[in-house]
Formats: sequence, C-alpha cells, structure tokens
Amino acid sequence: MRGTVLKRHNLIVEIDKVHRLRRQLKARSNSEAVRMAIDRELATSMGLNALKRLRDLRAIEDVFDRAPSKRR
Repeated sequence: MRGTVLKRHNLIVEIDKVHRLRRQLKARSNSEAVRMAIDRELATSMGLNALKRLRDLRAIEDVFDRAPSKRR
C-alpha cells in the first residue's frame, strides 16, 4: 500500500469558509480540514459513479422511479 505524501501547496481560499469547515469537521487545523473535505468529496464522487455504472448495467432496480433515465 502506498504511503500518504503531503506537500505544501498555496491556495487562495475564503478564510471564513475554511474556519466554518474546520469547526464542522472538528479538524485540528485548517490544513487537516481541507484534506478531510477533499477525501470526503472524492469518496462521494466514487460512490455516485459506482451507482451510475450499476444503473447503466441495469444491475439495480429503481423501484421508486426517481433516478433520471439514461439518455441514448
């Protein structure tokens, strides 16, 4: 398994939003809050993509008919 590599990177962000994010995630630092937010977004995106692939394969059934149909 590959180890985590941390590298300093300068970002221009709205500090009030970073502070709100830090409190919401209970992070110890602004950097940790940003890393946690990135990890959560990537995980969410991967999960949604997996569900879309399953839907396209017709491997799951939308019993409530709420998902948009696949455009052809």
